[in-house]
Amino acid sequence: MYLILHKVRGEPAFDIADKIQIGDEEGWIIPTSGHRAYPYVVLDEHDPSKYNGMIPADWPDHYEVGSRPEPTFNIMQAISGLLPKFKRRF
Repeated sequence: MYLILHKVRGEPAFDIADKIQIGDEEGWIIPTSGHRAYPYVVLDEHDPSKYNGMIPADWPDHYEVGSRPEPTFNIMQAISGLLPKFKRRF
């Protein structure tokens, strides 16, 4: 197990990760979540004082940040015909 610095949702983050073999490629996995990680720095192998606080913008992210499509389904519109109609009395 190693302490790694990687990118999560565009920001630097620290995690514990295991080095594993994925086919012919060596990879990293975070055992608590099961997600693959792309360490920028493995702190157990490097001097953390040399880390300057920046991770390159093109570095792979643990979670890709993207835009979500706007929902097209409106539940109130779908059930409005099923709801009882009430007349107000004053």
